[in-house]
Amino acid sequence: MKLKKFFVVMLILAFALTSVIGIVSGFAASSSKLPYVKLTWYVIGTPQKDWDLINQKVNEYIKPKLNAEIKMTMFDWGEYNDRMQTKIAAGEPFDICFTAIWTNNYRTNVAKGAFLPLNKPGNDLLSKYAPKTKKLLGDDFIKGASINGILYAIPANKEKAHNWGFIVRMDLVKKYKLQDMFKKVKKLEDLEPYLKVIKQKEPGVYPLGAYAGESPRFLLDWDKVVDDDVPVSLYPNNKSTKIVNELEQPNTKALFKTVRKYYLAGYIRKDAAQVTDWMSDLKAGKVFVMPQSLKPGKDAEMSISTGYEWKQIDITPPVMSTRESIGSMQAINAKSKNPERALMFLELFNTDKYLNNLVNFGIEGQHYVFKDKKKGIIAPGPKAKDYSPGLGWMFGNQFINYIYENEDPNKWKNFEEYNKKALPLLSLGFNFDDSKVKTQVAACKSVWKQYIPLLETGSVDPDKYIPQAIQKFKQAGVDIIIKEAQKQYDEFLKKTGRKK
Repeated sequence: MKLKKFFVVMLILAFALTSVIGIVSGFAASSSKLPYVKLTWYVIGTPQKDWDLINQKVNEYIKPKLNAEIKMTMFDWGEYNDRMQTKIAAGEPFDICFTAIWTNNYRTNVAKGAFLPLNKPGNDLLSKYAPKTKKLLGDDFIKGASINGILYAIPANKEKAHNWGFIVRMDLVKKYKLQDMFKKVKKLEDLEPYLKVIKQKEPGVYPLGAYAGESPRFLLDWDKVVDDDVPVSLYPNNKSTKIVNELEQPNTKALFKTVRKYYLAGYIRKDAAQVTDWMSDLKAGKVFVMPQSLKPGKDAEMSISTGYEWKQIDITPPVMSTRESIGSMQAINAKSKNPERALMFLELFNTDKYLNNLVNFGIEGQHYVFKDKKKGIIAPGPKAKDYSPGLGWMFGNQFINYIYENEDPNKWKNFEEYNKKALPLLSLGFNFDDSKVKTQVAACKSVWKQYIPLLETGSVDPDKYIPQAIQKFKQAGVDIIIKEAQKQYDEFLKKTGRKK
């Protein structure tokens, strides 16, 4: 009799456990069976007037589905990294944050233990709470974003390649009949006659946008091996597997000399080395040409987000690098009190068309209006100026985004073709482990902050400052980093069967 009761109790417990698993692993179960939680999410961007209104609408939508609400906070471009590093260092138990190779550094935070592992053997949270997102991204993209085989943040589902070039203000092109620049500009030096026209005729406009952290330096398109602010890189063409110090390469010196020439000619903002918020200048109509990371339709996206018409000039060929995998991600804080619900939210955000477009474009009839609802084609609404973040590349899954009427209706098809024609770099999927050179990496980052903003904006003479910077980097241990990186990269090439 006792044995029979034991089996009955065990059966009830097993059923209860199965029910709980069913609740948290999908959205079919009633959210009332989940305890209510309040999540927090930090992102980067230009603060929007109607941000709180959109946050309210998000909560109205997700609460019945997840029995959760979320506090969304946007920090401006120039402050996001410092704000997040302060929060992480203080051990704040927030839930989700934007991370990338270029801000709130993904690799650095993983090394600190700041982000939750999502697919750890024996505890595969991604498969359990975000299976649709996992399928959307695919194994190759997940591998490219993983560190030592473990994924610590969810990449945005978007273009999987990049190239560099310029975006150009079309109202000024038309005003001064500069249309031939779209045929003649093949490199930075080719811009000079056009910059001269704007300098002479538009005193309130900076002919060339160059800022600390967003400058013509990116036209070199170095394949960064460590972090964006460490000059340890590969040439982006698969012709060599030798890791180099960027500052010792002739193309770096040549580019900085051209930028210096443009600075002295008055084509670049005088205090550029101290300015990181370049987007404000674009929105204020103060820039003629701006270097940008490009993709199909980038010019149309920038036209929408800034209120000015832009056209892009592609300079470098498209390549597929690890940067795309870790260039735009959402991580769950290792100290989050509700990591499962945070991942459930990201799953919903990446797969629910209404929710994703609500955050990207705002409220129908206010921030946008449909021109063709069936095809998902929209136009700015009467309150578009109050909510137009222009961050589709950051917010989840671009392939379910609406398209503005001035964008190519084949935008997503063009993305697929762009991805196919891009050159996959030999380093794709390589993530450097800096555990043996942490001191040197930190020292090099300090040197970078001291010298590179000055050089990339043309604020100082490169003939004088590049040798100084090289010496400072050597003192900081850059050669030790290069040696360790080369060792790891050679092992990676051997392991993956790629040529050395």
